[in-house]
Amino acid sequence: MHTAPPTPTAAAVHNAIPRDTAKEIADYMRANPGCTFDDLRAEGFSSRQIERFKGEASDLANRLSVRRLA
Repeated sequence: MHTAPPTPTAAAVHNAIPRDTAKEIADYMRANPGCTFDDLRAEGFSSRQIERFKGEASDLANRLSVRRLA
């Protein structure tokens, strides 16, 4: 008897979609100047994501802000 492969769950599909977390954090930082670690946590970013992407996100937010003003 042949059985169909299992249908992926919503969580599995969500995890399979690549995210640009640094850009998401940068976008939030641009929309909320002076945001804190707690603000980012409240927005739904994990502590691990914030620590991993904070430098890249900060640089990206600064570059995008300068480009927008120029």
